[in-house]
Amino acid sequence: MSNYMLRSKILIILLFVYIAVVTLCPGCKSRKPNFENCPSIKKQPSISPDYTNTTLPPNIAPTNFIIKETASAYFVRISSEEGEDIDIHSRSADIRIPVKPWEKLLNRNRSKSLLITIFIRNKEGKWSRLAPIENFIAPEEIDSHLVYRLMKPLYQYWDKLGIYQRDLSGYDERPIVLNTAMGKNCVNCHSFHNYNPDRMIFHMRAGAVGTSMILAYDNETYKVDTSTSFNHATSYRSWHPNGQIIAFAFNTVKQIFHAVGKNLDVYDRASDLLLYNVKTNTITTSPKISTSERMETYPEWSPDGRYLYFCSSPALDIYDTDEHPLKKMRYDLMRISYDVQTDSWGEIEPVLLASKLGLSVAHPKLSPDGKYILFCMSEYTYFPLYMPDSDLYLLDTETLEFHKPEKINSDRAESYHCWSSNGRWVVFSSKRQDGLCTHPYFSYFDSNGSFSKPFLLPQKDPEYQQSRVIVYNIPEFVKGPVTIRPQRLIKTAWSEQIVKAKLDPKVGTKQGDQTEETPYKSTLPNAGP
Repeated sequence: MSNYMLRSKILIILLFVYIAVVTLCPGCKSRKPNFENCPSIKKQPSISPDYTNTTLPPNIAPTNFIIKETASAYFVRISSEEGEDIDIHSRSADIRIPVKPWEKLLNRNRSKSLLITIFIRNKEGKWSRLAPIENFIAPEEIDSHLVYRLMKPLYQYWDKLGIYQRDLSGYDERPIVLNTAMGKNCVNCHSFHNYNPDRMIFHMRAGAVGTSMILAYDNETYKVDTSTSFNHATSYRSWHPNGQIIAFAFNTVKQIFHAVGKNLDVYDRASDLLLYNVKTNTITTSPKISTSERMETYPEWSPDGRYLYFCSSPALDIYDTDEHPLKKMRYDLMRISYDVQTDSWGEIEPVLLASKLGLSVAHPKLSPDGKYILFCMSEYTYFPLYMPDSDLYLLDTETLEFHKPEKINSDRAESYHCWSSNGRWVVFSSKRQDGLCTHPYFSYFDSNGSFSKPFLLPQKDPEYQQSRVIVYNIPEFVKGPVTIRPQRLIKTAWSEQIVKAKLDPKVGTKQGDQTEETPYKSTLPNAGP
């Protein structure tokens, strides 16, 4: 018998064996399950990150995930009412969804359900179908880009940190500016005018480039020294809708470290508000928002520009020096009217007297239509990032009624947040993953004033967030990419051409700025100085 005939017989035998296996167990031991005959398991599969029972934007990046079910192989079908299903076969539990088919499927099925059906194959080669995961595709898109600061969870010292932008329709993350190119200084408090990526500010602290503000405005860049005889360098900020005025806080910030329990607390020794005009380079204020009797922080303009909202607490002078006042410091939510044309201020109005409830307000953010304020509340101080009890609350600006939306809160700290430009999405920082690192979560806000279950920022590698010890700080939506090159911002940072802010002649030298430490006798357990 020739070798050719022998090979032919072997091939014929192997073919018959394959046909017999497929015939005896149709779909059960194949690479692909038989959808009609595959047995079902009633339980829903566990996946990580938890992209289940939530609402997704039609323009979000694929929500890649890890299947937390033991199997020898996995088959995933992603489907909706219209368009082609997305089928993924994998021997790994790591599921990567192709970008283009995902984009097409979500865009064709706005306001419809998105089903994720997972099949698992056991070691005997038999497939089983798990209960499908059902998500909802929102009709409204999310803003195209998210800007945030990335840094390690450090407190007083830093090495590498930067401000980054992320394309939310994919996985492209690019630096806007890196501190390693600016003498390893601190860069912080980035902000944009009306979600416009061409109008941006951020602050620089210490380092070789000095303390100043970088202003990028309609393709021009400036290095601005915002300190005057009235104020030192500015910090927390809010752009007026007209794009010409920025409200700032200027604070004297202190930290307290603990040897046991919660490791850190942050508080102000002094804090006031001012306005900076980017056109005239002038700083002005009113005694009503810069009084020595109270501390004001976290300014936030109403969408119509008629009111400035802020957080306010009594000055430290009211507290007994026999004990540290930290746990007594509680901030209320206030507002004051302002007329841009006449540069005139109204009277301060209380919006929420949280201190009477034994709580403290931080980060008030008004929805683009002005109907709601999303804010943080915790037991004390204005720095929710280090308060495990910090939760998000929603206030109706017409009735002043507020509540804690259970769906978006967790048993760990929720902190900085931002509304999307259409008012249908919020992004917020949360420590819910491990209690140490903050990560950005998104939630849909419907026309009835309800939030959907939050979902984590999608990554190409679904284990990316769990594998990095990193803090996402100050997530801000923008309507497009920041196009100004990092090299230009770095050149401006190193420039010796510094724009020095001018003080409005109507404003006198600030008195009573309490920058010296008061010798409190600490009653906090193991509190540092």
